[in-house]
Amino acid sequence: MDPIQTVHVKLMASDLLSLTVWPSNPPCFTRKGRPISRAETVGMVVSREHKDKFLRFLVDDGSGCIPCILWLNHHYLTFHDGSSNLELMAEMALKQSEIVQLGELVRVRGRITIYRGMLQITVRDVVVERDPNAEVLHWLDCIRLSKQCYDLLPAAALPGSVLNPHQDGSDQESRELGLLFQAKRSSPQHLGPLWKYNI
Repeated sequence: MDPIQTVHVKLMASDLLSLTVWPSNPPCFTRKGRPISRAETVGMVVSREHKDKFLRFLVDDGSGCIPCILWLNHHYLTFHDGSSNLELMAEMALKQSEIVQLGELVRVRGRITIYRGMLQITVRDVVVERDPNAEVLHWLDCIRLSKQCYDLLPAAALPGSVLNPHQDGSDQESRELGLLFQAKRSSPQHLGPLWKYNI
């Protein structure tokens, strides 16, 4: 099993939304041939829709908008099951739904799923970032991890070879970060057609 399949892979929206979907039950997702099941992203909440059973929101990281869904219907399961673990999950989900507000910078981790043909993150946890540099640091992490880990074949796939993740790519990282920063700050147009849903 590929080790990155069991961790929350730090991805930008453009990378997450371009994952390859393999039809199966449940669907499998790959990035450059490597299976990915969980993701972590950082961005601004630009849309929020609260219902009884779920909170659906969009996270914009400057490269695109990631649909996220936080399920709130754990209390229905608790009523039938009586499990204290489900009660705790329901309480945590309600607290997390309260902190997801328009304009907040959040870090989201969860399972990659597909709904009506669109990729989304089914939220495991979400926290508000207080550090104004968190988004830029996430961009740098994504670039670094992409080059040093995610884009490489796993060691098991390369018999007899040793992977060397210590390559100097600081100049390229600086150029890529500059492009990301320009795209993020250029205009509200980077939200695409989704910006008009921010009511």
